[in-house]
Amino acid sequence: MTTAGAHFPRDGLRQRVLAARQPFWLQPPVIAVVGATAFNFFLCLVNTNVSSVGSAAAIACELMIISAVLLYTYQRLTYTQLLVIAGAVLYLVTLAAGRLLLTGSADVKPIRDLLIPITFFILGTSTPDLRMADRIVRVVALLVVGVGLFEYFLPDLFTRFCNIASFYVERGTMDLSQASQSSSLFVSGMRPEGAGGGRNLLPFLGNHRVSSIFLEPVSAGNFGIIVFIWALIRSQMERRLFWGLFAAAAFAIVMSDSRFGAYFCSIALAVSLVPSAIRLVMVAVAPAIGLLTIVFMPDILSQQFGISNGFIGRIIMSGEILSRFDVLNWFGLRAPEFMMADSGYAYSVASIGLIGIALFWTMLLSTEGRSRYFYVFRDLAAAYVAFLLCISNSPYTIKTGALLWFLTGVLSTVAAAGVRIRSARRAI
Repeated sequence: MTTAGAHFPRDGLRQRVLAARQPFWLQPPVIAVVGATAFNFFLCLVNTNVSSVGSAAAIACELMIISAVLLYTYQRLTYTQLLVIAGAVLYLVTLAAGRLLLTGSADVKPIRDLLIPITFFILGTSTPDLRMADRIVRVVALLVVGVGLFEYFLPDLFTRFCNIASFYVERGTMDLSQASQSSSLFVSGMRPEGAGGGRNLLPFLGNHRVSSIFLEPVSAGNFGIIVFIWALIRSQMERRLFWGLFAAAAFAIVMSDSRFGAYFCSIALAVSLVPSAIRLVMVAVAPAIGLLTIVFMPDILSQQFGISNGFIGRIIMSGEILSRFDVLNWFGLRAPEFMMADSGYAYSVASIGLIGIALFWTMLLSTEGRSRYFYVFRDLAAAYVAFLLCISNSPYTIKTGALLWFLTGVLSTVAAAGVRIRSARRAI
């Protein structure tokens, strides 16, 4: 990520002229973002109907997409962007080397985790066209809604062609006992019955949590948040309601039964109204507050609320994980020997260390744009990451990260005055 000031308006105009000469579906940003969002769904189709697909295929697809984006944007990279990419890779390679020396094992996955936001942000800055960004969001939203309706109303037929449980068993992220209990969906694809169980949002819809093209409901709910934030900012920019995107966001959040999504959209609406200086301070300290809460509050929270699978329960569990960290864990020099999927901050600390978190957060919040709307979107995106890390490491997935950071990059290069002028011309 870097400032938008290094991009010249003439470059943006040339990009739009060249893009207009190509069919929408053949334009590299469209292929990259839609492909990154949906490739796991197509791999699941292949796994169910053609041949087994393991984790190596998914990793290979991610590497190809990230590499293709870097190759596409290479000639458009500014000196600052090159420094950011090189610095991030150098830091993480150094960290991996330190792990290898101290513990005898190294993990290169953190390199992929940080390259996703950096590369797709740069792709966005290379695509300074809000109309294309809007079309990409609409296309993905239509795909999510269409597949989601198919999954909800015809679940048996859906899983016959797209057996999610089998796909994740092949990848090694689910075991056979979980698959037998999940109705061929992801392990969290059905809300459990019993005390405190069942659907939370519109209970009459039943316990099925729709995953759509994301294959697991958490990412579907996170996608709803991203679309909501984009619709909110674009409605402010164009002075008209993007009701279709708001409806798609509501569909993704409600059908995936994302309690976090419902809560955060309310928070995002309130935060967007806060003065920019106050909002920036709130977002800047959010990770520190999140970590301190997770470290020092679990005992108090467990006594008052008990342990559950909700937001509070995830915080308590995260605190228990972080309480087992030693100095090497806190600085990212040794990976814990236990799962951290439901503790995003623990995963982040173990992957890139406290120093890495501070550097990434500083880089994100120092990114500049050409309108006040960019700063609202950037701050809401940062708040989304900070809140979500309390309960999940899902901000790192390319399935939703590609779209989020691409939109952030696009918005950083667009001047609000230019948007209003184009809107007025279309109205004429």
